[in-house]
Amino acid sequence: MSTTAQGIDAPQLCATGLIAHPGTLPTVTIPLVRDCPPDVDGIWRYLQEPAEFFGYRMPAPGELAAAVAEFSATAFNHVNTTLIVAGITTMETDAGPRTLVTGDAVQPFRTDAVRVGRDDSVPPPHRSTDPWWLRMAARTTSRGALDQCERWLNGRGYADVVSDGVPMLGALVFETDGSVVGVENPEPTSILAQLEHCGVIAAIDRQPTAPADAERVWWVSPRYQTHPVAEIGGTCHPTDSASVPSFARWS
Repeated sequence: MSTTAQGIDAPQLCATGLIAHPGTLPTVTIPLVRDCPPDVDGIWRYLQEPAEFFGYRMPAPGELAAAVAEFSATAFNHVNTTLIVAGITTMETDAGPRTLVTGDAVQPFRTDAVRVGRDDSVPPPHRSTDPWWLRMAARTTSRGALDQCERWLNGRGYADVVSDGVPMLGALVFETDGSVVGVENPEPTSILAQLEHCGVIAAIDRQPTAPADAERVWWVSPRYQTHPVAEIGGTCHPTDSASVPSFARWS
């Protein structure tokens, strides 16, 4: 399923806007769950910072909230799904600033195991210590570096790569002796925090690097799908297609 919010009239973008601001439209990806409203105020503040930096006017918070609510109602009424990955983008049209919401239904838990590489020579694409302009660029539609990294990894049979102790694309969750810890790069957004907010997973403790004695490992993709991990940097981990993560909260 792929759909867009109703009420966004074509043309979406004017030619002058595309030429003046290539790839700099403020955007964010969020998980949506039926009957669990997202933090619209937080989304508006998140988008407002790159909008201000790149010289865009923001739609009013109420307009953004209405677009997200309309999309959620339409999507969940037409598709029997637990989880939708939604993209929210703000833009300027001849009629003024607008909000575009698109999305796809995804399966929260996948049984196919993935492999994760390890390469400390490749720096994470985003850091909290980056200059402000880089942090703001990470919140826009220009995803060239991450898309290129994902294609490079997929071509080598990897879903992700650990660099400087953290995965570059998604998040890793480690189960050890009944404890659960997550490792991720929270820039530009925290995948685990988003899933915790909408109740898809339980609250998970964080630590900066992977524990050495993990019994089972899970990878959460940028599309909020959780996979068992068969290998991290040559170290194998047990997988069981019938197992469900202990931190999962979906039925």
